[in-house]
Amino acid sequence: MKKLILLLFIPLLFTCSDDDNLNTSSIEGRWNLNSQSINGIAQSIDSCSLQSYMLLSEEGSGIYYLYYTDFPDNPEIEPCGLDDTFDVSSSYITENTFSMTFDYGGGDTENGTAEINNNTLTFTSIYDGDNYETSFTKE
Repeated sequence: MKKLILLLFIPLLFTCSDDDNLNTSSIEGRWNLNSQSINGIAQSIDSCSLQSYMLLSEEGSGIYYLYYTDFPDNPEIEPCGLDDTFDVSSSYITENTFSMTFDYGGGDTENGTAEINNNTLTFTSIYDGDNYETSFTKE
């Protein structure tokens, strides 16, 4: 009888494990800026801007950390640094799709859709009349 109970219990250990790495559609975590296109044209992103990232929670809140310099080729003039932070909110739509809003302050917001595919989050939006597609990689 003990062997039967043990045999029934062992599969539960594997099916109930809480491993966030297995949940490839989870929005929670750190997402590093990877690429951006505007109106279908890939944008050149310097190494400083590529340090930008967002931290998102499963509850729908987050913060975007924007790194920037006016002189990416000459850090002696202006070194790369944290330029600003923005609030980010998201809400679940389907298994791997979320509505997402970036709040830049002063009533300026950017609304769009975030789609997660494995460790890539693609945010698409229309902002100031332009079509944006921004890609992030989960750390």
